[in-house]
Amino acid sequence: MVKKVSEIKTNPKPMFYAVALEALRKRAFECGYALAIHGTCASDMDLIAVRWAENYETPEYLVEQFIAELSHYCFGDIDIDYFTNKEHRYKNQIHCSIPICGNWYVDLTIIEDK
Repeated sequence: MVKKVSEIKTNPKPMFYAVALEALRKRAFECGYALAIHGTCASDMDLIAVRWAENYETPEYLVEQFIAELSHYCFGDIDIDYFTNKEHRYKNQIHCSIPICGNWYVDLTIIEDK
């Protein structure tokens, strides 16, 4: 049986996150980090940034670059005090959420070199 249009559920988030991923990966690469995605991208985009280069930028700068990139995809400025609300997890992880628009956001974990 063919579904009616009203019965079809759509979720544009995974497609949007897939489009944004390559630009974020390039920003991470330029900052000395490798970027990996995990999770389903059904609600948010879960990313892990791991230092891979001898010369790398601070986690704060990496987040600033992500915000600059994500601002291309939203209407208005991304207005958040993103790094004062960071959360340290375990011995070497920094976690922060970067809102894009409404309930769309990047959930970023940065693995520090300790």
